[in-house]
Amino acid sequence: MEDEEYLTHLEKAVPAILERFKPELVLYQAGADPYKEDQLGDLRLTIDGLRQRDVLVFGECKKRGVPVAACVGGGYAANTDDTVTIHVNTCLAAIECFG
Repeated sequence: MEDEEYLTHLEKAVPAILERFKPELVLYQAGADPYKEDQLGDLRLTIDGLRQRDVLVFGECKKRGVPVAACVGGGYAANTDDTVTIHVNTCLAAIECFG
């Protein structure tokens, strides 16, 4: 699965989940394993697709006034700089949304 298909599913699923469960806090595991260059993951997301994922999750939580605790994890890209970029982008998306 690549960016467009993944993000289309996520755009439907995240709001539906937040509406159904009405959480007081979201624990967001923002993993890097879906990256297309990850050696263990099976998804084909780009670095930008993962950034869009983060923006979507943080944005939907903010709309509803739900605080988010994000954890970065995983990431087994052959180029370690890619994994670092993915995790930094998660932090930047959180700052942009909530900062």
